[in-house]
Amino acid sequence: MKNICKRTLCAALALGMALLPAGATNWGLWYGNGLHQPPNGEDTVQTLAKYGAYYMGSADEKTLYLTFDCGYENGNTAKILDTLKKQHVPGAFFVVGDYLKTAPALVRRMGDEGHLVGNHTNNHPNMSKVGKARFTSELTAVSSQYRQLTGRSIAPFYRPPEGSYTYDNLSWAQSLGYHTTLWSVAYADWDPASQPSYASAKQTIRARAHNGAIILLHAVSSTNAAILNDLISGWKAEGYTFKALSALPGIKNPTVNALPNDAAFAVGESRAAFTAFLIDDANYIKLRDAAAALSGTEKAFAVTYDAASDSVQLSRGGAYEALGTELSGMRDAAVVQAGAGSQSITLDGEALTLKSYLIDDANYVKLRDLAQALDCGVAYDNATRAVVLDPAAKYTAE
Repeated sequence: MKNICKRTLCAALALGMALLPAGATNWGLWYGNGLHQPPNGEDTVQTLAKYGAYYMGSADEKTLYLTFDCGYENGNTAKILDTLKKQHVPGAFFVVGDYLKTAPALVRRMGDEGHLVGNHTNNHPNMSKVGKARFTSELTAVSSQYRQLTGRSIAPFYRPPEGSYTYDNLSWAQSLGYHTTLWSVAYADWDPASQPSYASAKQTIRARAHNGAIILLHAVSSTNAAILNDLISGWKAEGYTFKALSALPGIKNPTVNALPNDAAFAVGESRAAFTAFLIDDANYIKLRDAAAALSGTEKAFAVTYDAASDSVQLSRGGAYEALGTELSGMRDAAVVQAGAGSQSITLDGEALTLKSYLIDDANYVKLRDLAQALDCGVAYDNATRAVVLDPAAKYTAE
């Protein structure tokens, strides 16, 4: 009987391989390298890198990348988003066309709360079996629907359904601006009718986690929704940090995590609803928020932006012209991705050395750097988490 079963299984595998187009790959992993060690995949990191594709990040960094495949919605995604917000951890959600149509509120929430939304194709076909025209239409249909729904551009990350691809697929995706994104940690979680126990799921996922792991979890899994908080807490206790896919090694202009900042900001004795973030434990505020809040004080400054040179000119004493988007307060997000700020920021024609990042297309600057440049007093009260800019005082170093 065992020999009959073995022959049947081998025949099925041979038939499956025969049906695959020449050069096609069905992504698989071999976890035989030991606990917490990167697995071997069907292709190497180096081979995938030729196409801007990934299955893991750097094995030298104690970093994890959480990704979720969203084929359809069955009540677990909101719980996953709640956990990511509680833990201030970024995620990437790979959506198909039907998910955009049937769960628009959740898709908007993903982007609103600072997560990346990636492309999982419109109809979820085996992409190794389609030609270039169909391949292109599958990706562009999702990106167009996402922009129509949210007003945002879809993140430049594409996950092939079932992990099936050809080298032509990788090249086509790259030409469309996408990084094909596979995974180095996964387990059998995709069938809602056959969910693993919490204990076995946590044991399997924790054992397979490794430096630089791209972790694939299916959003339809009730087990994933239930254990995610424990998984993240355990990984944090082990010293792992969490990054977005946009921070993968080799990505042009990689991002950093910016945590929404609920500190009590004030200018003099007046509260100021700065939109602020914590980056590496330092306060970063929207540059235009600072200009609006200091308008009418002795430290007022005007802001001029030159799109052609991607530069910002600040002028002491100038009248600030409001855009109507300033001082909106804390961003209700899990974590937001910050990229490189404008190429140059000058004050009265002199280049500033203040650190800056771009978040939601706006320049955010390190508060203490800006206060020093303006010679504006700044004080912190760690007990109350109050941050006060004092235009009547001079800047003093910490």
